[in-house]
Amino acid sequence: MYYEQLIDVYTFGNVSLLVASAITFGFGFWEYIYSFRLVRREGMAPFPVWMHTFYFAHDSSWAFMLFVAAARHNWNWFLLAASISLLAWTMFEVFNLTMAVRVERQEIFGAYFGEEVTARQAVAAIVAQVAAFYGLVNLLVVFMGPGSFFQWAAMTNMVMAAAPGLLWMRRHSRAGNGLGLALVILAGTINTFLPIGMFAQALPHVFDKPWFYITGVIFTLIAAAYVWMVARFPAKPLVAGQKRPIW
Repeated sequence: MYYEQLIDVYTFGNVSLLVASAITFGFGFWEYIYSFRLVRREGMAPFPVWMHTFYFAHDSSWAFMLFVAAARHNWNWFLLAASISLLAWTMFEVFNLTMAVRVERQEIFGAYFGEEVTARQAVAAIVAQVAAFYGLVNLLVVFMGPGSFFQWAAMTNMVMAAAPGLLWMRRHSRAGNGLGLALVILAGTINTFLPIGMFAQALPHVFDKPWFYITGVIFTLIAAAYVWMVARFPAKPLVAGQKRPIW
């Protein structure tokens, strides 16, 4: 049902929705650019590993479901473009999970496996998480309906708003994160819940509800609190002969 509604609203003449959608997808890619840069430069990702395993299961599942939906709807351009975008995000998660095993496994899994976490132990833990999230995501899709992509997309943005700051709080420093990323997440959270945003424009009968905006206020306050928290952490030192730290 929702696929047909998305096909109806996603036309090249609906400029405001196309712009809102480009901004929303852009925030997602921007957040991951930060993640790539931080884990490569500092050896620490800004997101906990369970976010990567969850997003891997979510993005790959929806990439497949949207591809099938596009094929069934005469290769609708929006469904196909969304599928390709999610496939790209799935590949991003492959990189993130690879780095979790290669450079982050001690920080991530040391409390569970001891002082020397092997690559095999890390891979086994990640595979178990991915399998669990595949079950969770696809069972909930069955409960919510096969066209519930936008509902899921909104929830993944809520996870982005609330979860990374818990890792930053535990580290109690800007290592592996930064004020710039915190601000991008805050802006992306605000954008998610705007009355003129992608979700409310595309499916107003689903999202243009009081609880959607109440939830937006809650998650915006959480993201803003994380900005305040990171701003109070000491700035990363500038080391002579090295690249400027990621802000």
